[in-house]
Amino acid sequence: MYKLYLWLALLLMIEPAKASEQEQSIVFTATPNQCVALHKGQTCYQDVVFQWQTPEVGRFCLVFSESQQQLVCWDGRTIQQFQYSFESDSSATFSLIHSDNNSNNIRAIAEVKVVVTWVYKAPKQSPSGWRLF
Repeated sequence: MYKLYLWLALLLMIEPAKASEQEQSIVFTATPNQCVALHKGQTCYQDVVFQWQTPEVGRFCLVFSESQQQLVCWDGRTIQQFQYSFESDSSATFSLIHSDNNSNNIRAIAEVKVVVTWVYKAPKQSPSGWRLF
């Protein structure tokens, strides 16, 4: 009886490990992951290369998270990188989503953020609006 409980406990521990191994096999990066504008509030322009490694089976899409705009979709490992012309005055998040072929189950499997920074903060305006020099 003790061996039965031991085997059941062992099986319960193995099954979640397989599921987490599949999730961990997803690699998703953005290069560069930072865009630098000259002044705060200015639009930053940067070519960003997204790279990933996904399982061989399934339908995947690269999505601009804020607007849910699909940038590119593919099956399995047919595409493993995508170049995107990033234009924004604020940081943005991009997601890899997986959709089951058998159902309409769509879920995000990885996420990366492109951070917008600036060299100079917004200039301080004097309260009166006058300048001496």
